Amino acid sequence: MHGAEILPKTTIDDVTSPDAPDYRAVLDAIAVPVYATDAKGIVTYCNAAAAAVAGRKPELGKDRWCISWQLRRPDGTLLPHDQCPMARALKEGRPVRGEEVVAFRPDGGSVPLLPYPTPLFDEAGALTGAVNVLVDLSGTKDMERSSRYLAAIVESSDDAIVAKDLDGIITSWNRGAERLFGYSADEAVGRSITILIPPDRLSEEPGILERIRKGEKVDHFETKRRRKDGTLVDISLTVSPVRDGTGRIIGASKVARDITETKRAAAALAVRFREQAALYDLTERLQRAKQIEDVYEAALDAIQDALNCDRASILLFDASKTMRFVASRGLSEDYRRAVDGHSPWAFGANEPEPILLDNVDDADISRELKEIIAGEGIGSLGFFPLVAEGKLIGKFMTYYDRPHRLAETEIGVGHTIARQLGSSIQRMRAEYARRQAEEQLRRNEANERARAAELAAIMEAVPALIWIARTPDCRVITGNKSSYEILRLPQDSNLSLSAPAGEHPTNFRVFSEGRALSPEELPVQRAARGEEVRNFEEEVRFDDGSSRYIFGNATPLRDVMGEVIGAVAASVDITERKQTEEALQESERRLQLALDAGHMGAWEWNLDTGEVIWSPGLEALHRLEPNTFGGTLADFKRGVHPEDLPLIESAMAKAVETHGDYHVVYRARLADGAVRWMEAFAQFSPRHGTKLRRLTGVCMDITERREAEVQRNLLVAELSHRVKNTLAIVGSIARQTFSTNPDANAAYRSFNARIRALAQTHTRLAEASWSGVSLDTVLFDELAPYHDDSRANVTLAGPPAMLPPKHALTLGMAAHELATNAAKHGALSGKSGKVDIEWMIDAASGRLRIFWKETGGPAVVEPKHNGFGRLLLERVLASDLGGEVHLEFAPQGLVCTIDVPYPRGARE
Repeated sequence: MHGAEILPKTTIDDVTSPDAPDYRAVLDAIAVPVYATDAKGIVTYCNAAAAAVAGRKPELGKDRWCISWQLRRPDGTLLPHDQCPMARALKEGRPVRGEEVVAFRPDGGSVPLLPYPTPLFDEAGALTGAVNVLVDLSGTKDMERSSRYLAAIVESSDDAIVAKDLDGIITSWNRGAERLFGYSADEAVGRSITILIPPDRLSEEPGILERIRKGEKVDHFETKRRRKDGTLVDISLTVSPVRDGTGRIIGASKVARDITETKRAAAALAVRFREQAALYDLTERLQRAKQIEDVYEAALDAIQDALNCDRASILLFDASKTMRFVASRGLSEDYRRAVDGHSPWAFGANEPEPILLDNVDDADISRELKEIIAGEGIGSLGFFPLVAEGKLIGKFMTYYDRPHRLAETEIGVGHTIARQLGSSIQRMRAEYARRQAEEQLRRNEANERARAAELAAIMEAVPALIWIARTPDCRVITGNKSSYEILRLPQDSNLSLSAPAGEHPTNFRVFSEGRALSPEELPVQRAARGEEVRNFEEEVRFDDGSSRYIFGNATPLRDVMGEVIGAVAASVDITERKQTEEALQESERRLQLALDAGHMGAWEWNLDTGEVIWSPGLEALHRLEPNTFGGTLADFKRGVHPEDLPLIESAMAKAVETHGDYHVVYRARLADGAVRWMEAFAQFSPRHGTKLRRLTGVCMDITERREAEVQRNLLVAELSHRVKNTLAIVGSIARQTFSTNPDANAAYRSFNARIRALAQTHTRLAEASWSGVSLDTVLFDELAPYHDDSRANVTLAGPPAMLPPKHALTLGMAAHELATNAAKHGALSGKSGKVDIEWMIDAASGRLRIFWKETGGPAVVEPKHNGFGRLLLERVLASDLGGEVHLEFAPQGLVCTIDVPYPRGARE
């Protein structure tokens, strides 16, 4: 693995000027073996020279302490990796020098090495890793040859190489020293080395000289030195004793290397190492996280480690789309409460950019928010958006106690942390949702199983009839126990009439409204075609002639896509109810017949609600259209004759007060204006529990009965009057008959005929209960004895005319006298004679006019004196009926005109 795979180019570029060299490329290119680790010893970088020396490419991020396959000490003993110079440098926090090792390659070869492990620290002094430079000692035998080039190397070296004596006087000065410190060789040689030492570091030189005198080497001593122009430069100083040929120390050589950029690069590299380690640790912990709290803890650690901030927090949008704290480090409860819900971005914003406030004092925010932040001791802060699936879900915050400007590389690390954190939160949410869905699914399945078992138990337990078809063709239908029992079939049989021949039941047929249904018309089959069948009623007729009636609903069974996959029907056995309804209907029919026959209707008055209910029969009695009665007591009272209303109100009040019966006879004014007599009966029903107080009863039309009673009373009075009159008429007839006719036999016959005529009219009135007799009946009865065989000698013509008893008796006697006279002396005395009788009713004057005309008889001669018949016609009609009689004795035949008042309402 090449170094470029773990050290991004920006690691060096970020901390150098645009013109600075690419140190990563330098490390990759130089022949000096170099590798680096993090603070835990994990190898994070190795250049090609180091891999070549080790004879293998180390596994970056996995190998620890050393890149070699195996290490041994110079004496050949095995040197464990955790005891190698690099491991000791990291554990002890100091460079380890002068310890040779022998590295064995996987191919069996070996190479002696002198390692130079150096620990790295950040600005705060925290250990961030180490760099190890390996010196291949294989060429020490060639030292003599190399020494010949030493001078040239010293002169051409970019490092400052300076020689001095034991008093610190400069004795040699190469070009590298001229470039580094600004002094020429002439200016420097012969002067004290202290010209390069800043005043505050002058104490370093005596110590260095003391160590040199002891023969010690000062290796890679990092310090600061002063240039000719007074500026300071960071250098790495290596001071070695210089001996003469006898081995006596006569001076020292100093190699000074400008490490300004190296330190900057090292610091940047340390930051990169710290960031990479933090990201690596975050990735590993996020992968292992089982709970969302683990994600929050890992993210807070990474934010603080990678971005080196003092405090950190994570906020997410809640269900109300408000940004809320879910985790934080170092923030007070008051601060969290004060800023909770604040967000610079709207919920669901698309790919928002981070917001960085380098200095809170200079930030463009509200004064109130600035005071809250300052009160928490925060000098700088940053908002990093958390995005999942392109939508904002929250943010993480960095807080620095002092103003701080994040570098581009730090912003990039913040982006990386935000991406990983957002993805992990989304993953945890998805995982939580999945677990919740699975748990809900398990609960649903358990509930479904429980409901299925419960439904099966209910299906078997309820008396309802249930049929189920699980395919649209309904070729197989099953049911619960009750459905098999009502159809009189074994429980394992197929209930479907749509089944093939030999499989479907044959012991019953299904009828609706008296018509046999085909299998396709049955409710389950209709529902299996997608139809909702509501409130079906069917008759199941069995082979033995018995029947059962069922009532229910059928509905389609559908799959999750809404496709019909069958049907289910549920119904109840209503046979007993049907029989009860039929009996009730028959009873109601008989009751209605009785009510209709008696001209009665039922009613009910609810005393608590004021509602009045009339039956259709009662509406018909009042000549109202069905369902047009208003339904209130006021509506009822409006139809009562005003003179009878006090009577009704009094009877109702008494029934309510005494809880007794209600009975009243009154006159009702009908919708068409007619007045009818009504008789009402009712009983009081008191309140019991939830029952309401009410009067319930019947009302009947008694107009005919009332009129019959009036007529009867009138008839009784009339009969009494008529009997008296009749007796008077009989007496008068007897006196006139017997006093004017000397022939006793003839007188007897005449008297007898007149009495029969009077009796005949009485008979007709009696047959009509003395309500009246039609005029044509009276005339026909009196003239019937005189009809010839063809019945053409007597004609009657006129409109229907009903005669009350008084008119009937009087006009009957008049007709008798005229007929008797015609038979004796007039038209009816011969075979060619004829009597024509016509009548008319003058409605305007209220008069009845009767015209009697005789023709074809013997010539008529006006009598010299008036007989009893003429007296009866003229006097009785005038006195009894207030009528007029005119007799014309024309030669061709008698003409009689009778004009009497005609009672109103007597016309049929």
